[in-house]
Amino acid sequence: MTIESVDPSSGPAGSDVTYTLGGTDAPGAEQCGVSSAYRLELLAPDGTLAATGGSSVVVPEGVAPGPAAIRLVCYVPDVTGRRVIYGLCGRFDVVADGEAAPDPTGSVPCPPTPRVALGQSVIAIERAMSSAFNPNLYFPLPK
Repeated sequence: MTIESVDPSSGPAGSDVTYTLGGTDAPGAEQCGVSSAYRLELLAPDGTLAATGGSSVVVPEGVAPGPAAIRLVCYVPDVTGRRVIYGLCGRFDVVADGEAAPDPTGSVPCPPTPRVALGQSVIAIERAMSSAFNPNLYFPLPK
């Protein structure tokens, strides 16, 4: 699963930013949007949390121009149907009013900030533990 596109790909304060998921089907995207872990964040160019939102996030006043990111966290089903947590980032460039926008991009690695790195580590650990633990639930118990 990836963030396929960010719309708009850049904008000034007040821009309402949305995303399109790729690598999952419509039911998977819907389950992501209603999952208990669902959260959309705008990370400023310095990696700090600038804003949170639901299906979109609004760029607040005072965010410095530069390459920023939106970060989506949610649960989606894997091939076995179990819920797996994902953390995905998409590129969004904060620009000043009237400034030309850079070329758009979609999915990008999440910025290497301590808060995001910690969050991504928790997600990676949860996924690894689920992968190891959940298959044991599918084996029949000895009689």
